[in-house]
Amino acid sequence: MNTEPVNAYEHSVSFVAEGLKLSGVLHLPNHAPLAVVIGCHGLMADKNSPKQIELSRRCTAIGMAYFRFDHRGCGESEGVFEIDTTLENRKSDLMAAVQAVDNALGKKMPIGLFGSSLGGTVCLTAARSVSPFAIVTLAAPVQNRSIHIPEDSPESLKNEILKNRLTFNITTHIASIHHILTIHGSSDETVAIENAHRIYDLAQDPKKQLILENGDHRISDRSHQKRFIETTVQWFAECYKDQA
Repeated sequence: MNTEPVNAYEHSVSFVAEGLKLSGVLHLPNHAPLAVVIGCHGLMADKNSPKQIELSRRCTAIGMAYFRFDHRGCGESEGVFEIDTTLENRKSDLMAAVQAVDNALGKKMPIGLFGSSLGGTVCLTAARSVSPFAIVTLAAPVQNRSIHIPEDSPESLKNEILKNRLTFNITTHIASIHHILTIHGSSDETVAIENAHRIYDLAQDPKKQLILENGDHRISDRSHQKRFIETTVQWFAECYKDQA
């Protein structure tokens, strides 16, 4: 693993998952972090999503580190998207990221998980292994058949679905999850809102749900973005205090 400073509070971190070199960025508060939140991006996204960059800023403001990284085949990480993109592989990436963060910080830290779209599915799948103090999912699908691929989607995305590399149903992973906040737009055109209700119904207390009225998959409305960010950061803070 390599750790290179970008500035005093931001470090580029490279680490290895099953032989592939992955790229990440660790954001630190201006004092020893209380905990660290690890973010998983969506299927076609990368670590530089505006959502994660804003979350990193807001999490460090409340004393938590934030780690965002590129899954294999995405962004600056090694791998071939069309070959390496499976739910199991992305779970392995997340587990390697957890180890990389522990190594970078020099000790095992309380971990929160944030996942957008398929990233949320990855977090739910890995929760039993990670034992996070809190989870936040945004527009996460519970099973692949609930994903609607828009006609103007890239061919690489359509091929992933057609080749059944993304066949999954994670219902059985959710029953033991607690301290979870699930967020979803009521007009999500890609992942049906029923997924959010399913996650909420199956999860254990404490749990919370935020439905953004008329919100789309990308949460493009600025007022929705503000509510999403504020509710997410507040959830991490409350859950950390609850379990500390």
